[in-house]
Amino acid sequence: MLNSLRSRLRRILPLRTVVRVFAARVGAGLARLRPIQERVYIAANRDDALRGSLAEIHRVLRSRAPAPRLLVDVKSDAERRNIPIISLLGAVVRIAVRSYRVASSRLVIVDDYFFPIYPVKKREGVTIVQVWHACGAFKRFGRATLEAEWGADEVFLKWVPIHSNYDLTLVSSASIAPIYAEAFGQPVEKISAAFGIPRTDALVASPRRDEAERAVRRRLGLTDQRTTVLYAPTFRGADLKEAAAPQLLDIAALHRLLGNEYRLILRLHPFVKTAMRIPDEVGDFVVDASGEPDANEVLLAADLLVTDYSSIIFEYALLGRPMAFLAPDLAAYERERGFFFDYRTGVPGPVVETTEELAHWIRAKQFDVRRVGEFAADSFDVMDGRATERFVTHVALPALRGEPIRIPSVVARH
Repeated sequence: MLNSLRSRLRRILPLRTVVRVFAARVGAGLARLRPIQERVYIAANRDDALRGSLAEIHRVLRSRAPAPRLLVDVKSDAERRNIPIISLLGAVVRIAVRSYRVASSRLVIVDDYFFPIYPVKKREGVTIVQVWHACGAFKRFGRATLEAEWGADEVFLKWVPIHSNYDLTLVSSASIAPIYAEAFGQPVEKISAAFGIPRTDALVASPRRDEAERAVRRRLGLTDQRTTVLYAPTFRGADLKEAAAPQLLDIAALHRLLGNEYRLILRLHPFVKTAMRIPDEVGDFVVDASGEPDANEVLLAADLLVTDYSSIIFEYALLGRPMAFLAPDLAAYERERGFFFDYRTGVPGPVVETTEELAHWIRAKQFDVRRVGEFAADSFDVMDGRATERFVTHVALPALRGEPIRIPSVVARH
């Protein structure tokens, strides 16, 4: 009986969503009363500042002479509060405003799910680009999570066709374009690896990268010669508001087994708001870098990466450094979330289940960096450090002139 009730409730669109859809349509309708503005609207859905590809694109656009008009939208303090009535009213206003901005800007750039784009037919003359916040195709996302506990359902999709209305989506390799096309419900022709991924420009060997690595090591106090191990797991939990860090790594045991030749850097997923407990007895073994604004810079400070199911492995592979996977809950995670490839054979490093196994791998120093290099070569079609310039030249500036996007051929493999 309970399952039957749940099934009936899922066929009814919640009032909250109805109100949000109405707000989006009001905002877009008002925008259509005025001409499209010659500006770039850059919107970050879940960050309080521009990160990754959005930050790189913003930086290069600002450096142009003359610089185009830029409108930046990031997550506000009000959005973090969870007072039901006030939260709903604030969300309605924000959606209306953002929908207005989407429909009144010549170019819109996002890197995640962005509700105001979807419930309204895209205005002619507006170009919308999705640069997505993750490289590769690892965990299932978008419409590939349909009917999952935390994913969308058919009723919601009828009102809010998620990931619709994109004119272009950037991906790291052409081999995964069909996966994104299915996950976004988009024609595969609108998914392109030809430009590269802007945020990876900072990972290409260069004086800029070297300086960034020195700077982050200084900020984190990693100025000695100890080997640095970055632990960067993804979050657990179906509700993003209740996201938690996995309690799978025994920090005290890792310290005992590795000794004083190593430092452990913690980098929790941005959704996780509660810090991991660091045992007093480990002293300065642990550095918590969860508050660092740029995840890529934290990667630069790591000699080794330990993760579980985080797509950060794609960016880290570009550095050619070893990685291992602490994944004792693999079976449960695969049932809940699922992957686009076989996890145990597809990840570029050993899969371990205990802290002891992990410590043994680290101390043995038998790292297969060739496997990491092959993984990077398979995951990226373009990796030449010029992705952002290419995007601005071939996409942003033509879109501002009202011209169609012209997708260049792939220019480099490395």
